Amino acid sequence: MITIDEITIVREGREIIYDYSEQIPAGSITVIVGPNGCGKSTLLAAIAGDFAPDKGVITIDDLHPILTSPQELSRIRAMAVQNQSFTLGFTVRQIIEMAGEADQVIEQLALGDIADRLVTTLSGGEAQRVAIAQAIAQNTPVLLLDEPLAAQDVYSRGRIIQLLKELAEEGKTIVVIVHSSESELSWADKVIKQFH
Repeated sequence: MITIDEITIVREGREIIYDYSEQIPAGSITVIVGPNGCGKSTLLAAIAGDFAPDKGVITIDDLHPILTSPQELSRIRAMAVQNQSFTLGFTVRQIIEMAGEADQVIEQLALGDIADRLVTTLSGGEAQRVAIAQAIAQNTPVLLLDEPLAAQDVYSRGRIIQLLKELAEEGKTIVVIVHSSESELSWADKVIKQFH
């Protein structure tokens, strides 16, 4: 379980998140929904342990991400950021293999056709799917995904949602950010709309 306890986050003198508390249940899909600029990605980065809230505490089970070594964090949580851009000339398969076992997730996300392409040649939607595949291949108990459905066609969206549901059933804790234009959220176990 992820516990967010009365956190406040200030960026460039502006309070982005104020005195916010939430429980994110284990083994489920929690969706954080809202318009651009409302602090969704900031909240996800704080959960990931990329920085400490200005006030309050975030824990993953009993661990404080901000006080946990990068090596330990990489065993606990995996993250796929929005607008992933790859600059090094590896193939899709190589990038996923850097995180873990590649074959299954390549099949699950229908990446077989592009598995041997260089990641620097991918479209935005393809690069995003590779970032998701890489996070899933890391095989961590917690999966943090920033707008994984953006730039995806209907078929790819369906594949991603189906895979997330299967992972939650296996016991993984999944936090997904979506834009407020996303209206079909029946696949989520919990939807958070107000958090600042």
